[in-house]
Amino acid sequence: MIDKTKILNSSGPKRISKYLADNNLDINLVVLDTTARTAVDAAKSIGVQVGAIVKSLVFNLKEDLTRDDHMILALISGDRKCDTQALEKLTGYDGKLLRPDADFVKNKTGYSIGGVSPLGLPSDAKVYIDKSLNRFEEIWAAAGHPFCVYKCTYNDLISHSKGIESDFISV
Repeated sequence: MIDKTKILNSSGPKRISKYLADNNLDINLVVLDTTARTAVDAAKSIGVQVGAIVKSLVFNLKEDLTRDDHMILALISGDRKCDTQALEKLTGYDGKLLRPDADFVKNKTGYSIGGVSPLGLPSDAKVYIDKSLNRFEEIWAAAGHPFCVYKCTYNDLISHSKGIESDFISV
């Protein structure tokens, strides 16, 4: 049995709860009985179409060997795949986006893989949003833990993540 209180008191959901309070956002975190680590898992757990799930894909932007790495976050519809070549062109970093390891993801986002949320990201995070998410009245995103999600609208996602919309980052 899932201990919902324990999950809500873990670092990711606590951080998101603080972000929500600090920004006066009326969003409820939902703890699921089964994992939402993947879009398919989340859709089954919530009872929605896979496309209504926001996949948070983190990339490592390696500008050059003398500078720190930066994070790019692509928020993609659960039934789509990220077109990394299109994302590279969109960001202007052609050939420099790498798939990071778990330590990079945790260090840059504050969240573990499977629970990366579009909420409460560092101010320098570069976020790109797949416009195909706009097909759904409600969408669901990770809330800092593989068993924790929240519901919002597409416009809320743009506003809260400060993301840039694109038709070209998913296939």
